[in-house]
Amino acid sequence: MTETSGGRPIRPVILAGGAGTRLWPLSTAARPKHHLQLLGERTLFQETLARFGEEFAPPIIVANAAQEDDLRAAAPAHAQLVLEPLKRDSAPAIALAALLAGDDELLLVCPSDHHIADTASFHAAIATARPAAERGQIVTFGIEPDYPATGFGYIAAGQGEGVRSVDRFVEKPPVEKAQAMIDQGGHYWNAGIFLASVATWRAELERHAPAILEAASRAAACATREGNIVRVDEADFARSPAKSIDYAVMERSDRVAVVPVAMGWSDIGSWQSLLDSADKDADGNALSAGVLALDARDTLIRSSGPKVAAIGVEGLVIIATPDAVLVMRREEAQRVREAAEWFEQETKA
Repeated sequence: MTETSGGRPIRPVILAGGAGTRLWPLSTAARPKHHLQLLGERTLFQETLARFGEEFAPPIIVANAAQEDDLRAAAPAHAQLVLEPLKRDSAPAIALAALLAGDDELLLVCPSDHHIADTASFHAAIATARPAAERGQIVTFGIEPDYPATGFGYIAAGQGEGVRSVDRFVEKPPVEKAQAMIDQGGHYWNAGIFLASVATWRAELERHAPAILEAASRAAACATREGNIVRVDEADFARSPAKSIDYAVMERSDRVAVVPVAMGWSDIGSWQSLLDSADKDADGNALSAGVLALDARDTLIRSSGPKVAAIGVEGLVIIATPDAVLVMRREEAQRVREAAEWFEQETKA
């Protein structure tokens, strides 16, 4: 690997501010999914960190201050941990990273809770994207779709190979439109991974989201520091609009390009996507310890509480914790937030 040789350092920026509702009841606001061991012995956050070896500059981790203890335990000593006092979405988080990083660096923005099975292909895509990022473009990574997903945004790419222009971003589509885009070709899932220089990030935020950059600048200037930990000033950061980087910059900028890549990517954004990525038995079941499945097929069962036995079921998700149990058909995975909201109201009553 040579991403950082012969050019500017590439510094990963790992965004760890998830709310934790889509994998309820195992994932919660207090312990969101990037802190869970969902696909092995390491958490998704630890898996994300492990993708970046010595050829990358030490990471900047931008995260919710409420998760400080878990982050301190998992983050390497050389990482810079930037703690946000309140949630303001990805654009303010990236603005903080761009203000705290060195002027000559390239920033590789990555969510902390995604799964990438083929790290070598990811590194190859970074190497492909690097020259365009050096020239001042924001390069996003488009995932080659293998089914008409309705839970992802899409990127419509221009013609060509390698780094390609972006014709437009497409909001999460209905299944018929998603299938039509796949049939047409040149459309990719938006993975939310971006490579650009510090100067480019600062310039495009100033151009398209100046209020976000100004609030982040004030919050960073008034931050307190304790070793490698940066505690962002709450009063100044609260003045920032809460916007994703897609809405704030990517959909407005004329400096955006895309590198298509097949790397075994999943956002693990639902129990269905976890089942898709997990190791399964001969009947298509993904089972945790403490679970019995008899004549069950295509079912995900996990328990961190009571023992669970499932007999003669198919296509279900069954999740048990000491506090709650979720049972649903796999195709209802996008509705878990409704159950999480109900549970929160019940516990407050």
